[in-house]
Amino acid sequence: MLALASVWIALGSLLLAVAMTGYRPAMTDVTVILVLYLGSPGALCLAGLTLWAHRADTEPDAGVVARRVQAKAAIGMSVVAAGIVYLLIVYSQKLVPFEG
Repeated sequence: MLALASVWIALGSLLLAVAMTGYRPAMTDVTVILVLYLGSPGALCLAGLTLWAHRADTEPDAGVVARRVQAKAAIGMSVVAAGIVYLLIVYSQKLVPFEG
């Protein structure tokens, strides 16, 4: 169950990061916090717990193999999501208010 939750949380973080890339008003304080402080670390934690729980399983059980694949996919997606948001922050420019 942890592996499944980690994949969905990572996917949500990745979709939010991609939305921030394509649609500038989506990059707010709330969405940055959702990805960098809740989504990506949460998915990494759950995926890491899954991999740690099955570290000693040597039998090629299909369920365990699927959980490991889900956990590794979640780790990849959450790292990519965090990287996208960090790059958006690093390369962002200050918005000047319009005085008209």
